[in-house]
Amino acid sequence: MKPRRIAAINALVVTALLYASGYAQGKLMAGTGKSDITPPVGTPLAGYGARSGRPSTGVHDPTEARALILDNGTEKVALVSTDHLGFDHGMVERVRSLASAATQILPDRIFVMSSHTHSGGGAYLEIFPILAGKYDAKIRAHYEERAAGAIISAAKNMKAARIAFGAGEAKGLSRFRSTWPPNGPVDPEVGVIRVDSVETGKPMAVLMNFAAHPTVLGAKNFDFSADYIGYARRSLEKMIGGEVMAIFANGAQGTISPRPFQGTDDWERSENMGAILAAEVYKVVLMIKPQDGVEIKLSRTPFSIKPQPPPGFPAGVSFPPQYDTEMDGISFDNKIAFVTVPGELSSILNFQVKDRGKLLGFEKTFLLGLTNDALGYIITEDEYRHHTYESSISLFGPSFGSFITNEAFQSLEKLRPIQKEH
Repeated sequence: MKPRRIAAINALVVTALLYASGYAQGKLMAGTGKSDITPPVGTPLAGYGARSGRPSTGVHDPTEARALILDNGTEKVALVSTDHLGFDHGMVERVRSLASAATQILPDRIFVMSSHTHSGGGAYLEIFPILAGKYDAKIRAHYEERAAGAIISAAKNMKAARIAFGAGEAKGLSRFRSTWPPNGPVDPEVGVIRVDSVETGKPMAVLMNFAAHPTVLGAKNFDFSADYIGYARRSLEKMIGGEVMAIFANGAQGTISPRPFQGTDDWERSENMGAILAAEVYKVVLMIKPQDGVEIKLSRTPFSIKPQPPPGFPAGVSFPPQYDTEMDGISFDNKIAFVTVPGELSSILNFQVKDRGKLLGFEKTFLLGLTNDALGYIITEDEYRHHTYESSISLFGPSFGSFITNEAFQSLEKLRPIQKEH
């Protein structure tokens, strides 16, 4: 796609952020790795009930797991992003077990993120066959093993690194899709982590954090694809050049859809969106300067929650008595915070969490949606009471959103920068 065509679709605004570090405890090591998690053709896709679990017909582009390991000598953390509708907590725990055994990374230092593509592999859920097709234990294990494989590959590829953080805005790429409230908020912010190889002086990894459902490709598509995310990664890697790995982390995309684009078909529209997002990320990459070391702090809050299916939910679906899950946080240099969300967070709640992070002293707070679990929609009580689409499959009751938001606040509180006395 030509640059002027990209510009014609949307004007982008960038605000780059550069964070100086006072941290001097050792140098940073980093590694990247990836694996193809695409299941065999014929496996159903996951995401749209309208597909009714019918088999896939091909592979348009591979669905992947992409991992980044960061080790500052004190903390070692692995982030793995999967082109998948949503790894549940049981899948996450198996990925952790496999990867930890091979790499010695502590299990609770492994973060499994799902992009939520609606054109990724299915057959992994024992319930909701209309959503992901007939369950197949071997296919579920395939996803787990391939995701762990990406982390193991990254652990074998560690090298001296430098790191930078920034943010920009990709306005016009997304829209508030829910029926309540009218004209609900959209967050155009794109968070960026740039990791450079000390040896080459060039980027070896770029992680982009942006909130929008990967649903440019509709229910009529039966070919595996990462949707606009795959195009964004490939475009960004081409712009940067070298051996850089682009990694995508979805944000609070529960009530956010991609904005319709011009194009002859969904594939071209997906390519257009990916290219625009990549161009925005590239601007930030060029404007931030890597530093040698970084302080890493982590928090973890495990908890259990009981299902409360909404009124009118289809009968015959059997839920366990409770779900064991978690929320986690990562901060860098006491300035940048990432909070995990075990599902699809409303954009209204997204702003509440970001505002709390600012109040606690963080310069920027980002959310990692569908990370370490996939518990469905997490919305406000007001949204729930207005019987939106999201409320019809919000499975833990009207107060679930406020509960998760408070847990996010607690994650940030645990990471809160220590205020220096003057």
